[in-house]
Amino acid sequence: MLQNITSLLLMKILRFLILFFSVSVLFFGQKVQAQSGISVSPPRTYFSLNPGEDDRKKILITNVSDVNTLELAISFNDWKYDEFGTNIVSDPNTSSTSCANWITIISGNTLTLQPKESKEIEVLMNVPKEISADDVHTTMMYITQTNPVAGQNKSGENIKISIRTGVKIYQRLNIGRDVNVEFTNFVFDKTQNNLVLNIENAGNVWSEGTIKNEMINQENGKQIALPDLVFYSLPNDKRIVYIPLPKDLEKGTYIATSTLSLGDNDQIKIAELSFSNDK
Repeated sequence: MLQNITSLLLMKILRFLILFFSVSVLFFGQKVQAQSGISVSPPRTYFSLNPGEDDRKKILITNVSDVNTLELAISFNDWKYDEFGTNIVSDPNTSSTSCANWITIISGNTLTLQPKESKEIEVLMNVPKEISADDVHTTMMYITQTNPVAGQNKSGENIKISIRTGVKIYQRLNIGRDVNVEFTNFVFDKTQNNLVLNIENAGNVWSEGTIKNEMINQENGKQIALPDLVFYSLPNDKRIVYIPLPKDLEKGTYIATSTLSLGDNDQIKIAELSFSNDK
């Protein structure tokens, strides 16, 4: 009897020790990382200036970390969209559309932000008297952390974390706006099971909006919602937009409609395509 009680006590103690050890391993094995990041507002800045003119804009930069002080440096690069709308970044002042060397940061190109601190920087654009004939000039202003903090990757390895964010800066002449975005082609790619929409920005301003897509089965009247897509473009951009179709799309004849709403410009463009799926 005494032996049984002793055995039960030993088993309870052993279970307690195993539980305590497991909890300790879980606690000490957690990968704790301090939240770190930079917030900027606005993320895009626009200037309407003619040659020889200048103007200033303010950008608010915030350190969202609760614990980390950020040492930040400001630099500039050229950029453009490729035919699929992806940002392509290049060295500053290498593009005819660059305005990288027209920009001055009034307070200097470095700053320090304490945890949760915000600071406004003033961006001065001074347009030269002679510029290229491009409708829009741009640059990407990068804000980069120069004092990396310790952290861990998904594998648990110790790494140094440095944060960088970008602000797009645009300049165009202070003249009338010509918003002219057109659909130039709309086809069904049976091999990739996509609709392919071609768009061209023939205006003189940057244009952005949302492309809403839907289609209807002409044989049974069934409506099918397709993904909405965000659209950005600069003057003279030509864009290829892929609209994925459902993988289990049944055979039949369809009418697809894509509607582009151009932001605050109250312009709407509509493309319509009839096609047959015989797979």
